[in-house]
Amino acid sequence: MCEGFVNYYLDTGWLTRWLSPGEYGIMPGTLIEAVLSDAIVKGVIGGDLAKTALAAMCKQANTPSGTPARGRAACAEYNALGYVPCDLFGESVNATLDYAYCDFCIAQAAEKLGERKTAAAFYARSKNYKNLFDAESGFLRGKDSAGKMRAQFDPFAWGGDYCEGGAWQNGFGVYHDVEGLASLYGGRANLIGKLDALFAEKPRYRAGGYGGEIHEMTEMGVRDFGQCAVSNQPSFHLPYLFAMLGEREKTEYWAEKIANEAFSWEETGFPGDEDNGSMAAWYVFTAMGFYPVCPGKDEYIAAKPLFESVAVCGRKLPPRFEKGSVSVKDILGK
Repeated sequence: MCEGFVNYYLDTGWLTRWLSPGEYGIMPGTLIEAVLSDAIVKGVIGGDLAKTALAAMCKQANTPSGTPARGRAACAEYNALGYVPCDLFGESVNATLDYAYCDFCIAQAAEKLGERKTAAAFYARSKNYKNLFDAESGFLRGKDSAGKMRAQFDPFAWGGDYCEGGAWQNGFGVYHDVEGLASLYGGRANLIGKLDALFAEKPRYRAGGYGGEIHEMTEMGVRDFGQCAVSNQPSFHLPYLFAMLGEREKTEYWAEKIANEAFSWEETGFPGDEDNGSMAAWYVFTAMGFYPVCPGKDEYIAAKPLFESVAVCGRKLPPRFEKGSVSVKDILGK
């Protein structure tokens, strides 16, 4: 698969943005960086293939394409300001978070391949998510090109500066630096409190920038998981943040509750659309008791399996991972 992604780059000059199965060129961010970086960090690919992948990722991050269907939209603005300005681009918060995370992925790959100068530059850029934090409201918000937060803000309004959600669903997409996110809130305890509030809040929403109800709103509204819209990708990692902040029992409670109440073998057994396999993957990882919050790290966040016995590639897993995080080696023994 990675060969295919790199060959696509060699043929077109750009990495793909959204394969379904052909290139659609949609959604904020690019995120193919996460796939390639994960493969490099975990030793799936190496040599010339990995080096070409890194070169492609660096080009993607630093070169404006001139079209929103290729590369990073707002590439020049993001690199100059450290965020995507909301007065010039839609879904600016999601784009900023995705770019910061992908910068981290590039740094990880560069470090693995011995490109320390490149790694240092992209590690610094991976902190750009902090530029959108608003301490007064406690959310990541849209900021214009003059450096001012958008005047009107409603955490229950979807769209606009956010993609397929609002500030609740999209304000915690800092997979690579949860400790840094916690520091913005004043420490782990305060971020845990914010997550508790997220799950305790009613599943209410306003159409906001969408102008009408979209199916992701409806799907969140019929579930009882607060503002965790597990029907869609931005909320997938939310239950696992508790474990990363030291409260694993809350991760296990919410992951098990969601898996048991939102999934089944019946025709209504998915809480949202399958979306290229992501919904099934969330359930499979949760059932096995570990989850990849941050592709690009050789790490999975440990929780509690849903079954007494689980095997991966014929290797039986322990009934519970005692450590807070586990690696590929922990799981497969090689």
